Amino acid sequence: MERPTKLYRPTALIFDLDGLLLDTETIARNAFLDACNEVGWEQTDFDVYVQCIGRHGPEIGDVLKAGYGSDFPWEEIGPITQRRYHEYIDHKPADIKPGASEILAFAEECGIPCGLATSSRHPTTNSKLSLSNLREFFSIVVTGDDVGQSKPHPEPYLLTAKRLNVSANECWALEDSENGVRSAVSAGCIVFQVPDLVQPSPQLRRLGHQVVDSLHDVLAVLKQAQNLE
Repeated sequence: MERPTKLYRPTALIFDLDGLLLDTETIARNAFLDACNEVGWEQTDFDVYVQCIGRHGPEIGDVLKAGYGSDFPWEEIGPITQRRYHEYIDHKPADIKPGASEILAFAEECGIPCGLATSSRHPTTNSKLSLSNLREFFSIVVTGDDVGQSKPHPEPYLLTAKRLNVSANECWALEDSENGVRSAVSAGCIVFQVPDLVQPSPQLRRLGHQVVDSLHDVLAVLKQAQNLE
């Protein structure tokens, strides 16, 4: 992992949720594949689906129809996907990603406030956090219901920083997806990306953010920055 050229102790940490703290993207992918099978659409090209990661609402259908063809039955597959996803996620805790518990506990120990900036809806976010026992770590939670424009627009990170009473450029943002990274970079945060199902494209890497293997790597940088104070 390449270390940042300048280290400083962040005033706050802002985390994404899906794919970064919780392994929910795998659950979503499986729900999508199950829905495709249910309607008889043979799914062999996963490259189109991964373009939807970090997107929400009608935009997902647009991406899938552009990739699979205008006859892709998203109007039928979409609701089945949502039903299957929520049958799992609303009742069972998703697996916590490596290093997530450790970095949240360290931030709490050091008195570094943590915020959450997610595109998920408010009820779903609360359910995920509660089932995974992570809610206590976040003083501020901003969901897709709180913003007028979702990622990759900077509003989610700007609003989270505002509610934390800090400047966005004093925050470290932790993300997994391209849309999330673009949102956080545009807001002025120092950004660490932990790729989940999709590796960052060369174009995304040109933004100059840090790409690491796991949250354990971010924790190591945070400890180093803490020791410099």
